[in-house]
Amino acid sequence: MPPDRPTRIRAEEIRRIHYGYAVAPAGLPDAGQPFPVCGYVVPFPGGTLLFDTGMSPVDEETRERYHPRMRSPEEALHSVGLKVNDIDLIANCHLHADHAGGNHRFPNVPVLVQRVELDAARRPDYTFPTYAYDYPGARLEVIDGEAQVAPGLRLVPTAGHSPGHQSLLVETDRGPLLLAGQALNTAAQFSSAAFAERLAAGGLDRIGTYPEWMPRFRDLRVERALFAHDLLVYERDDADLGRPQLA
Repeated sequence: MPPDRPTRIRAEEIRRIHYGYAVAPAGLPDAGQPFPVCGYVVPFPGGTLLFDTGMSPVDEETRERYHPRMRSPEEALHSVGLKVNDIDLIANCHLHADHAGGNHRFPNVPVLVQRVELDAARRPDYTFPTYAYDYPGARLEVIDGEAQVAPGLRLVPTAGHSPGHQSLLVETDRGPLLLAGQALNTAAQFSSAAFAERLAAGGLDRIGTYPEWMPRFRDLRVERALFAHDLLVYERDDADLGRPQLA
């Protein structure tokens, strides 16, 4: 018999879907600019995973701060030719209202959540429980740390924005792809942190900062990363850095 081969998911079959957008509030460098709220449909052998389910209704304070414009999971999935009942598995990068707000529209579908994230979500003012995790038919599957959750799919903790933030590593025919959620807000921030970690790991300058989980993704040789609130894509840099000297 031939040796087992790792699952390779076709990268072109991973689809971004839009759940709407919100507006960066006053006090941020990009105040007044709209930012997207995205999820990703990931086919795997035997099923389809949805990474993030979009926004929930919010309270007046949140509405006044972010001015969100919502699109339902049904409408977002319809845009790529799918229905709610086509989804077999859900993973939220975290349980805030703009990432897990559509969970309640998928009763009895397993939702993969880090234990530390669920603990945080049960605190006051963290999320809207009746949409994210405490709804009729909620089927939470609690995990601790890194876990293979389906063929070719691995959840990896990327704490920072939230205590139990997780990203989804997808083994594709074009190399490892990271659905990074809000591990960092933008591709530029991710790239800057990855570069700082690469300098440190290569024995060059220790300058700047990066999350403690960043070395894991260098080891995994992540080729690309996609984000929840940014339409730009991070691509791994393999160019020779040399031994630059002080100018």
